[in-house]
Amino acid sequence: MRNNIPLIGAAAVFAACVSVSSPRGPMDAPVITDSKYKRGADQLVRIALSTKATEGRIGATGGWELFDRNGSSLVARAGSTDEWTITHQPGAAFRVSQGDKSQTVTGPVVARPSSAGSLIKWNAKRYRGDLLLIGSDSGLLAINVVSMDSYLRGVVPLEIGARTAAEFAAVQVQAIAARTYSYTRLTSSRAFDMYATVQDQVYGGVDAEKAQTDSAIVTTRDLVIAYAGRPINAYYSSTCGGSTAGASEVWNDRPDEPYLRPVSDRIPGTDRFYCDPSPRFSWTQTWDKPALRAVMDKYLSAYTPAPKSGVGRITSITEQGRTASDRIAVLRVTTESGAYSLKGNDTRFVLRNPQGAILNSTYFRHVTTVEGGEVSSLTVTGRGYGHGIGMCQWGAIGRARAGQDFRTILETYYQGARVGRIAG
Repeated sequence: MRNNIPLIGAAAVFAACVSVSSPRGPMDAPVITDSKYKRGADQLVRIALSTKATEGRIGATGGWELFDRNGSSLVARAGSTDEWTITHQPGAAFRVSQGDKSQTVTGPVVARPSSAGSLIKWNAKRYRGDLLLIGSDSGLLAINVVSMDSYLRGVVPLEIGARTAAEFAAVQVQAIAARTYSYTRLTSSRAFDMYATVQDQVYGGVDAEKAQTDSAIVTTRDLVIAYAGRPINAYYSSTCGGSTAGASEVWNDRPDEPYLRPVSDRIPGTDRFYCDPSPRFSWTQTWDKPALRAVMDKYLSAYTPAPKSGVGRITSITEQGRTASDRIAVLRVTTESGAYSLKGNDTRFVLRNPQGAILNSTYFRHVTTVEGGEVSSLTVTGRGYGHGIGMCQWGAIGRARAGQDFRTILETYYQGARVGRIAG
């Protein structure tokens, strides 16, 4: 099995009581037959819960065991009330301690439930499957090794939120998109497949699971979005603002995919959009002169050749072109130290608010006020939240409210792709 960690026990069986049936149709036929992709109950994924920790607490809801680096020799056995502290030491060594008792083992080590229904806990959060701990020079790497189906149970509720019964198709859409994204992140080039954060998909383990999202996962079991027989890069973001974007419009280092093209979110026959219920469909942000100078001095040098010591007076900010979906293509910042071009998504990482949060999206227009040859204020009026590529989550919610099923929604946002099953 691709990406299976040797000697890690099988993840917990995914069982959920559901009453919602999955619409059937010709797209239920397998769209991916490559044997390296396993069905969700059999495909293990490795999720990095922490990557540079110096210490962590491990326990379980029932009996559990800790094995050595080979996963075969028992290091210790514990009960449901036992909690141990794992402390990283230089290299691959760990100190395992409980109270005044401790021992040093050479990692990796594997924590595994030993009784039926037991769940591993890492820093008090519960997880299905096993926990793999690896030491490195930079710290402790804690990896949850779990089945794809069980992983999705901890992802989908955090990505789509609590939805009404009328919005259930959007929850199914999120389940399929998250599943597809996960299959494209399976890798043998590093110790884990995905981060448990927005760097990939937000994952909360068992504590995040909800009955509604469990139902969506079951009723779409093994369904993915495919193009030319392979899972697509199923990018998604919160709110497109009226139109999704092609990858190259936003990300400077990503080529366009045939299924990632701008898609209008306009409701036919109206001047409204499916995603306009989003609280961040439209927004405005303003910087006065000190705030603008502060963000440029702090962030501009990370994305342009601007001097790290500061840019000096800002004399103009102009846009240079719009993209196919009407997003900003290049923002030109002219200062007394030089002129610098911000491309695509880089603009969001420079135009931060005073708390350091990045700009909502690149789908904006701007106005500057110039006094004495220096920009004294910048006002940005925009739409949307996120990169805008692929599926629009609020758009999916709006489309579900309008009665669209999950296939219609997905095949609208990922044009030319098909929804179907992994045969593996």
